[in-house]
Amino acid sequence: LYYQDYVYLIKVKIMEHVGIVILNYNNSSDTINCIESVLKYTTVPIKIVVVDNGSNDVNSIIEISNYLTENVKKEEYVDINVKKVSPILLPKITLLKLEANLGYALGNKKGIELLYRDSSVESIMILNNDILFIENIIPDLLKELSILEKAFLVSPLLLKKDGVSIDYTCARNNYSFKEFILSYISKFFDPFSIRKKIYQKNHLLINNPGLLNEQYFEIEMPSGSCMLARKDDFRKIGDFDSNTFLYCEENILSKKVKAIGMKNYLLTQSRCIHLGAPSTSKSKSSFIAKCSKDSILYYVRKYENPSFLSFYVFKSIVYADFYKVLFFNKIKKWIKK
Repeated sequence: LYYQDYVYLIKVKIMEHVGIVILNYNNSSDTINCIESVLKYTTVPIKIVVVDNGSNDVNSIIEISNYLTENVKKEEYVDINVKKVSPILLPKITLLKLEANLGYALGNKKGIELLYRDSSVESIMILNNDILFIENIIPDLLKELSILEKAFLVSPLLLKKDGVSIDYTCARNNYSFKEFILSYISKFFDPFSIRKKIYQKNHLLINNPGLLNEQYFEIEMPSGSCMLARKDDFRKIGDFDSNTFLYCEENILSKKVKAIGMKNYLLTQSRCIHLGAPSTSKSKSSFIAKCSKDSILYYVRKYENPSFLSFYVFKSIVYADFYKVLFFNKIKKWIKK
């Protein structure tokens, strides 16, 4: 063993809990499957916070509550309302019910804030409910988080539903402002496949599949589906920016991490399955388009600091794309009628 491995093993002996935030919105089946996989494959002490993001499907929250009541020891589970949160040592699983859908960033933030109050939690994992653990990945993530140079976030390799194909969103570079502009323009006119080239350039495992031969490599943007960081580091950057609802959260994290001189890494030998995005697939495309429009404009304005003219041009292109989506949605509805 190397010296750092001995250090890690000593830390494991006195390890505090890993807090895991799982966001649920009208999708109890995936949430329950996610929880079961985490409990099955995780050997380190954990505290799971399941955040129900204002589900309007009453059965969804009832099914999760019933599952936890039936399958978790009474002393290891608590069901609370967001208004009743106070400093506390959490049980193994907490179900936190929000009164409205606050989106990805703020929904996760509520769970993180609850873990901040628990002095036994040292690290925090953000986990989408469409993730399935297939091996005991948290110990390896913790180990590398403790020894990699200036590591802020560490993430596993994401596999698609078949358990073989790679979900390339797990390893990305952030788009530059210029690339954002070109990507939106190419939605209307793209004879040179610019959009595809930008996509391939920034998805690192498409651009350089040889990276899979490395034990780990640096990335700018992890997938928000599964990532682990120290609680104090999350607190240092203010974790998620609550001004976005469904998009650009990873872009913002990338900017915040870079601003404090830290790095994000992907571990190629730690793997889990990413089923997809059922919550967004159930939503109206017009709503998704609005979320995308609002989030990208907020991100570019605040984190890219463009000139007034360049932002105005970009905003015009983004709105044009948004109205194009609305127009085609109306056409689809008219055809169905």
